[in-house]
Amino acid sequence: MKKFYQFFKIVLRKIQLHGLVIFICIVIPYSAWGVSSIGCIGATVAEYLLPGLGYGFLGHYDKMLVFGGTRWVTLNKYMQYSTEDDYEENYANIYSRREIEDEKIQHDFFYSRETFYANAYSSMYGNLTFATFYDLYESGCDENTETFGLMLAPFQIWNFYDKWTFWLPTIWASSVSLESDLVTYYVDNDLSRNEMINTSFLKYQLVGVGEEMLFRGIIQQSLYNLYSMGMSKSISRWGSIITASAVFGAAHSGAGFTATPAIAFLAGLYLGIIYHPADGEFELIEPIAIHSWWDTILENRRLRGGTFIEREEGENASNYSIRANRMYPLIGFNIKF
Repeated sequence: MKKFYQFFKIVLRKIQLHGLVIFICIVIPYSAWGVSSIGCIGATVAEYLLPGLGYGFLGHYDKMLVFGGTRWVTLNKYMQYSTEDDYEENYANIYSRREIEDEKIQHDFFYSRETFYANAYSSMYGNLTFATFYDLYESGCDENTETFGLMLAPFQIWNFYDKWTFWLPTIWASSVSLESDLVTYYVDNDLSRNEMINTSFLKYQLVGVGEEMLFRGIIQQSLYNLYSMGMSKSISRWGSIITASAVFGAAHSGAGFTATPAIAFLAGLYLGIIYHPADGEFELIEPIAIHSWWDTILENRRLRGGTFIEREEGENASNYSIRANRMYPLIGFNIKF
């Protein structure tokens, strides 16, 4: 009964907000969906509400298996962990940010195995959903295999091995001081550092894929198409980059180690320019790779350098002086951008 209630709550959240499908239908020029726009939008809504259903309607059985199947797996894993008694949903009980001596900031995370994995799988599910939206939008629901290649963009080094625009932020993420001695993870004894590192690798690789497909691949491109109806190409390009970056910034809360809205806006400008260069077409491979490796490297370094302490029963961030706020942008799960 508890699992049924949890599933029902998830469905209500998806129908209640997310608002993404409605947002896409409003922002994207109607013609961008092609002749079969009504059917494509219908398939997109169906795929959003029930993984695999929209692709089944379209006859895209490979994607019904890959995208629909992986979304079902991650959703099931989320439900499995989030319905356990040791799952903590309230982010204010997971993360604490407090000032210590010399005006330094101490960061404390409190994870049971259930809390960590539920949050990780909800993030994976959300970003796989964004990839699904991009796939249907970009192809106009026609059959294509290009999205499969984009999912592996971070590992296609041959596409950007000689581009400083990729290596500059990647090297910076690998070398910048993180003050890891001020990061402490209080975890249960059935959750190891290596487990968290390995799971976070997959989670943050998918964050780069899903967010770039959403914010650059859908929102920025659709805004460009919309602005181009009455403006020059140059104005439309910059207008779409700035507007999409503002949306990207607004979706980031700054809680924990997530980017602040201002930093996310600047990052969005950088990624948006690379995605749509002045003398070129839209290209997602490099922005996905930059975003994926940036997040993955920083999280990996924090986990490896942080202090791990066994969490006492019932111990959480409410035991400390907390100055942490949480937003739930774009999706009903506890997504951390």
